[in-house]
This record gives sequence, structure tokens and C-alpha cells, in this order.
Amino acid sequence: MSGARQGRRRRLLQEEVLSASREAGAYSPDDHEPVSGEGRRYALSAGSLGGALAKRHFPNHVFAPVAVAAGSVAVVGGLAVLHLQRAAVSSATGARTLALLDATSSNSLAAWLTSTTMLAVAVMAAMIYAVRRRRVDDYKGRHSLWRTAMVVAVLLSIDSATDLHLVVGETLSNVTGVKMMQGGAEWWLAIGGLVFAWVGFRVMMDVKVSKLSMSLLAASAVTGVIAAVGPLVGVAEVVASLAQLVSYGLVAASLVAYARFLRHDVAAGIATKPQVARPAEVKIARQTTPPAVTKASEESESTEDEEPPTARRQRKEKVARAAKTESESGSRWTDGSDGYDEDYDDESPSRNKLKADRKKQRQQKAERWAA
Repeated sequence: MSGARQGRRRRLLQEEVLSASREAGAYSPDDHEPVSGEGRRYALSAGSLGGALAKRHFPNHVFAPVAVAAGSVAVVGGLAVLHLQRAAVSSATGARTLALLDATSSNSLAAWLTSTTMLAVAVMAAMIYAVRRRRVDDYKGRHSLWRTAMVVAVLLSIDSATDLHLVVGETLSNVTGVKMMQGGAEWWLAIGGLVFAWVGFRVMMDVKVSKLSMSLLAASAVTGVIAAVGPLVGVAEVVASLAQLVSYGLVAASLVAYARFLRHDVAAGIATKPQVARPAEVKIARQTTPPAVTKASEESESTEDEEPPTARRQRKEKVARAAKTESESGSRWTDGSDGYDEDYDDESPSRNKLKADRKKQRQQKAERWAA
């Protein structure tokens, strides 16, 4: 049995134990918060890495993902200004500054920021995976997509610093002899498009519970398409390079927003108090008061203010004797020793007479209708 399957089996068994403890707590007479168990949807122990990340290190305020997205756009704007002024700056500082400020160069500051951003995305994916894999209702193991996303982020970081996609395209075009575009671009477009579309779609389906994360990820997909296809359709190379950095920055902001959602989701599960089942209400039939007792009670209430204490006590004793006599005169079980009649029959003469009268009336009614 693989390690991932063992982990899911362990979490499912733990959730069954937690569910049983919550149900047992519902029948407990003590009304208190449960101290065992760490959540409704996540099995996070107190000393686990996922628990520490979700409770203390993930952002708590919406300002964090908004700040990351705004910071990415601001940095790209600053790099665009430096790219436009690179000639004037390099004339004052030296020739090496020209390559550093050129956004289209693989040795530029823009390329380093792009690579660093994707490394940060890989770290964020690993942190999300540490929490997401502890979700107890993930029966199909969809949390494994974050491992794939982590690997893809590392590859994109390497590509940003080394132009790995160009090497792959040229190598495959030389090996296969198929070269329809300059530098074998069709190869890295086809392979990268399939991989990134598959991983991106799965990640988008997982983060759709957070509207902010979903929006940022969709925006990053649009800018990413511009960065990949732009140079092939006539878009300036500097625009494509800066669009790539914007796309990676929006991906980082999207993961920060999803980490914030996970923190609140875990906290909501921990803070949820189990529903205490109320005991079933037993309805007790109201005891009917015999007519004699009722009449005597009404009489006693009407004359209560007019009677002296001795007469009132005698009247209450009289009411009690009347109630006792009424209850004893009702139906009761007998063993036959008190004059049981063996010829007893439910069909009493009076009842038979009533039945005969009704039968005679029906016959007369039928005769009238016949006439």
C-alpha cells in the first residue's frame, strides 16, 4: 500500500473516531467544548506542520493577497521605466548596467525577479499541500495536484533563468526533423500548453471556493498566454517579458489568497461546536378529574372565603373521599370472587333492543322508497 493511500486511510479512520466522539459528546450531560479533535474537515494535530501553518503563518487579512498583486504590478511598472531609460543610466554607470536593465535579457533584473517569484510560488504550493492533504473528505486524493504544481513552478523558475523552453524546442526539432516554426517553437508550445493547461485547470477547480483566488488565477492565465504567444504574433518582446512577470506575480497572489481561505476554513472547523442532541420530550397525559371531584372543587372555591377553618378542613376531607369513591367505582380487574356472573354477555338486552329498532327503521325507510 502506497504512502499516500496509507495517509488517506489514517485520516479517514481519525475522522470516524472524531465523529464518534462528537456523537458521544451529544449524549453527555456535561455541556462543554470538546478538547480532542482538531476540526470538522481537517485532521490537524497540535504539533503538525500543517496545523502550525494554518493557525499561525497563513495570512489572516485580505490585504495580504491584494498587496502581493499590487506590488507585482508596481514592480513591473518600475522595470518598464528602467528598461526605457537603460541607455541613459548605463551611460552614467557603465556598460554592464545596460544588460541588467534590459527586460529582454536573460541576465536582467526582470529575469531574476521572474525566477524568484516562481520559486516563491513553489514554496507556497508546498505549504498549501501540507494543509490540504489533511482534509478528511478528500476521498479521491485531489490534494496530490499541489505536488505537481510545485514541480511545475520549479521548472518555470529554471526556465526563466536559462530559457530552457528554447533548448527543448530546438533539441526536439533536430531529433525529429520537424521544424515548422522558428527555433522549434511548436514543440515547447505543444508540450508546455498541455502540461500547464492540465495543471492550471486542476488548480483552478481546487481554489474555486475562494473567489479572490479564482479571479487572480484567471487574470494570471490571460497574461501568461500573452507572454507565451505574444512574440509569435508580433507583440514586442519586452511586453511579453514583463507580462510573464505579471502573470507569475498574480499566481503568487492567488496562492496567498487561497492560503488565507484555508486558514479561515480550518479555524471554522475547529471552532464549530458539536450539536447537542436534545432528549426526546415525553408527553404525559393529563389526568382527568372525576365529575364529583370537579363539582365539589367548584363548590369549595365559591365558599372558600366564607367558611371558617374547621369547616374548610371538613369540606376538603369530603372532596378527597368523593374522589376516592369515584376512582374505586370505575373499571378494575377482578378474580371472580366478588360475584362474577358466568352468563355475562356483551350483548345486553338494552343493546339488542336498540339494534332491533334501528333495523326496523331501515326496513320502513326502504319500503317508503320502494312505494
